[in-house]
Amino acid sequence: MKTTLALLTPLLITLLISNPVSAFESDIALKVAVVKDAAGTQDIVKGNFNKSINKLTKRHQDESSYNSHMSLCVAYLQADNAKQSESACTAAIDSIEAMNLTNTNGLYLKSLSYSNRGISRYKNNNISGALADLNQAILIDKNTITLGNLKIIKQKAYRLASLSETSPLIAD
Repeated sequence: MKTTLALLTPLLITLLISNPVSAFESDIALKVAVVKDAAGTQDIVKGNFNKSINKLTKRHQDESSYNSHMSLCVAYLQADNAKQSESACTAAIDSIEAMNLTNTNGLYLKSLSYSNRGISRYKNNNISGALADLNQAILIDKNTITLGNLKIIKQKAYRLASLSETSPLIAD
């Protein structure tokens, strides 16, 4: 456990915000996070999402780590493959939860993992799942990334609910 924390601590401090994700063209950009200097991260930041996915899936056969899952989560999301992204985000959450980290940095990473999956679920048109993940992220750690993402998705959910309430009914 101490070895895991010793290796993870430098990475916790070097998180990057990837290119903002626009789930729908009219949306304000949502923010996703990747671990700086993890495999595939440079390609993600440069916009080479498929190159990152290829590197990570080859590496993934040998090593299944939190960093790889988190990078795949964002790469798939940025490559408009929200289904694969959600699966990779879930694996990142499982990885970080298995570490049982309770320090500030560990909770921050866990929160960002839930936030990333919330965005994947949002892009999969699972608004309730997205809101559940983002609310869970806020319970774990109230940071500006997750708070901002939750605000944007709540606004979108409110707009969708308002539209469905005001839509004209079709008579038989």
